[in-house]
Amino acid sequence: MGEIDSILSVDSLTKIYQKDGQDLHALNDVSFELKKGEILGVIGRNGAGKSTLLKVLSQITSPSSGEITYEGQLTSIIDIGTGFHADLSGKENIYLSALLLGYSKQEIKNVYDEIVDFSGLHDFMNMPVKHYSSGMYLRLAFSIAFHAKISILLLDEVIAVGDTDFKRKCYSKIKELKSRGVSIILVSHHLELIVEQCDRCLLFDDGKVISEGNPLDVVNEYYEIIESNSGAAIRSEISIAESSEDFSLLAQFPIRTNQFEITNVEVQSDDKNSQFTSESTLILRWSINKFTNDNSFEIGLTLTNMNGVRVLLDSYGFRKEYEVKPMNSGLYHVETTIPADLLSAGVYRVGLVMCTNLEPIKQMDAIAKFRIYPNEDMALGRGMGSVIRPKLNWELQFIEKKTQNDVL
Repeated sequence: MGEIDSILSVDSLTKIYQKDGQDLHALNDVSFELKKGEILGVIGRNGAGKSTLLKVLSQITSPSSGEITYEGQLTSIIDIGTGFHADLSGKENIYLSALLLGYSKQEIKNVYDEIVDFSGLHDFMNMPVKHYSSGMYLRLAFSIAFHAKISILLLDEVIAVGDTDFKRKCYSKIKELKSRGVSIILVSHHLELIVEQCDRCLLFDDGKVISEGNPLDVVNEYYEIIESNSGAAIRSEISIAESSEDFSLLAQFPIRTNQFEITNVEVQSDDKNSQFTSESTLILRWSINKFTNDNSFEIGLTLTNMNGVRVLLDSYGFRKEYEVKPMNSGLYHVETTIPADLLSAGVYRVGLVMCTNLEPIKQMDAIAKFRIYPNEDMALGRGMGSVIRPKLNWELQFIEKKTQNDVL
């Protein structure tokens, strides 16, 4: 073992497959250490070696060379349903999995209700798991792993299958495990999750660790690779939540009602920087063509993050001073300003509400999308995610000096 507080050490790990008579290095001389109570993120393009790493660590497949040493119990959730017996019920699989993890039958009885409660599968415990959906598989697997006597937990992207409420429970449980000293390796394409949850991050490419360090720094380095010419192949493999485009239209323009049409929308930052951060003031510019000389028109804006949470809804028609009155036909330009220090890092879908005389006529949830990149001040809140990140006013005052005896 390397450092004193390391619970897992990987030294010169290599995994070679044969393809068309050629050696294919899925892992190539990989070395790193995992500390007790640390959450280590692993990112990289598809085929970079991330999943192979977890399969080797889990002993699902053997390395070609190298050494792995760790202390305590290691468990993994890599492929949905791995380790479950399809013909056994959910209850039977809980007992079987817990026995394999070193529980006695009495210990399983003591923790069984907690596992079932966390999974939310009370009505399905006597059903063979071969009839479970992928989401139910996931719930059962996480519930068992989270209540097991483990030292190291390996997670490979499967958390993305769960619904929003269960994801929230899982993220909360991950933080609880960390506070108990459990070490976690988390593989994900969800880069904002890596920044929020992880203490350290590895960037994989072609089976090698090409960067290691603070998650914010490593994620930004990955973004740079994606945006570089050499990252063209990577760009097509990133999920929509991690699309490399900083701004793109998702709808066909013009968008029409019988009263007016929106011919275009674009997003820019006030400093003209092509990459937006939480410190950017964003300006949405709408081009509108009104057909008639009667009635008013209003547009409303919605922003939805990639977890499906509507972050905001606003319109100039919401203002008390706004007056509904006939508007001339012709070309209009409307600007919407989103202030700096409001949005968290991530990808946002721009939605649209089109109204006449404040009556909604048409609504679209995704006409465009843009990315907010993480910035340095996010590091302080790592592990404590939020939908928005406004800068509140804080005031710190020194009142008087007190000694330790005064306090006691």
